[in-house]
Amino acid sequence: MLVLLVPAAIVVMAIGVALRLRSINQPSAGRYLSHPPGTLTFHKDVAPIVLDQCAYCHRPGQSAPFTLLNYADVKKRAKLVADVTGRRYMPPWLPEPRYGDFAGVRRLTEDQLGVIQQWVAEGAVEGNPADGPPTPRWPEGWQLGEPDLVVKMPEAYDLAAEGKDVYRNVVIPIPLSERRYVKAVEFQPGNPKVIHHAFITVDQTRESRRLAEKQNPPGFDGMELPETAIMVAGQMLGWQPGKQAEATGEGLSWPLEKNSDLVLQLHLHPTGKPEQVQSAVGFYFTNQRPAKTPFRLYLPVWRIDIPAGARDYAVENSYVLPVDVDVLRVSPHAHYIAKEMQGYAILPDGTKRWLLLIKDWDFNWQGDYRYAQPVFLPKGTKVAMHFTYDNSTNNLRNPNRPPQRIRYGLQTTDEMAELVYQVVPRNAEDLAVLRKDYFVKMTLQAVDYNEEVLRERPDDARAHAKLGQALLPLQ
Repeated sequence: MLVLLVPAAIVVMAIGVALRLRSINQPSAGRYLSHPPGTLTFHKDVAPIVLDQCAYCHRPGQSAPFTLLNYADVKKRAKLVADVTGRRYMPPWLPEPRYGDFAGVRRLTEDQLGVIQQWVAEGAVEGNPADGPPTPRWPEGWQLGEPDLVVKMPEAYDLAAEGKDVYRNVVIPIPLSERRYVKAVEFQPGNPKVIHHAFITVDQTRESRRLAEKQNPPGFDGMELPETAIMVAGQMLGWQPGKQAEATGEGLSWPLEKNSDLVLQLHLHPTGKPEQVQSAVGFYFTNQRPAKTPFRLYLPVWRIDIPAGARDYAVENSYVLPVDVDVLRVSPHAHYIAKEMQGYAILPDGTKRWLLLIKDWDFNWQGDYRYAQPVFLPKGTKVAMHFTYDNSTNNLRNPNRPPQRIRYGLQTTDEMAELVYQVVPRNAEDLAVLRKDYFVKMTLQAVDYNEEVLRERPDDARAHAKLGQALLPLQ
């Protein structure tokens, strides 16, 4: 028996030692395990990361200010690359992991971050070019192929060299003689280095065109569009640097009516020299009618009044779903002094489900996020948003030095609080119920806000008009 037990004990000890050695040599969650000194090279270890995560924007003709396509490009800016990736400023991706499962995540892993840091610290060695991956080939022109219809600004917009950011709204007739169903939309910025973001809306009336024709060249400034300019059928149509075009999804095509106008809202950054912007939108059609129609569940807060110096000012809003829905996308929006954004759902049984968490909001990188799989929320779920703001000198993004009182408004020096969920009810009957119930909620919120404005500013003509507009359907 002793003869049999001794070999067995040796085997058990050997397995235990092996497992310990394996655990020592495996990176734990959230921890980078350094490679042996001097073994990391650009072509073997760093190029796969840079080409996959950075080069889509850092290449000729894109929004990034320089290219990162080869060793010379990266070596020249090695310390900068280590700094901005180490602070997670790049690649730009604001949502925190594990607070929503999103598609197309642009977030480096701890191992990728560690490789870059170690490689730069050890002198940014090039290595053997044969060890590197081939440079990706991106499609020239339209990412999704040649569109069925291209609607382009008829003339370029001249952006001044200096001054504040510009919100320019351009109205372009869409040449359709009949209704078509859209399966995808792609935006071509024309001058991506000056466009902060763009929104794509459609106006089936002539209201937007009437405003645009008052100016020469045609168009109008400002963040506020006519209420007739909408994102059709609950779509989230927009562009930000780095966003790739994609189809709406199976059964989610949407109707584009004849005699409609395309309304492009462009947020433009002056660069220090005169620039021209001539954007275009490509439409991709299908013969398949929509099987389901999304709904934009918009949760805004208009009562924003942030005292100078306030470090943790909070606002929130919520809505209880009257029907079952699937959540497809989420889009947050605020301006410079917003810090943390929470989006979550409280299920009927009291369980909290995270839909979005951004701990360090950056207005320069706003975007919308598609879930990797639709998120089912049953009837009776409370869908919520909770934003906090830092209006102190500790907030490096605060546009005011010293800090000043900031209220709700459309200018970037004002503040906003918006969280939009794109949801899909299970059928047309549920969509009608959701629309009616949500309309009542937003109408009452508009009444409450404008009454508050008029208590402070009784002569505010705009608030009187908005209050009357909100009260009319309640009569």
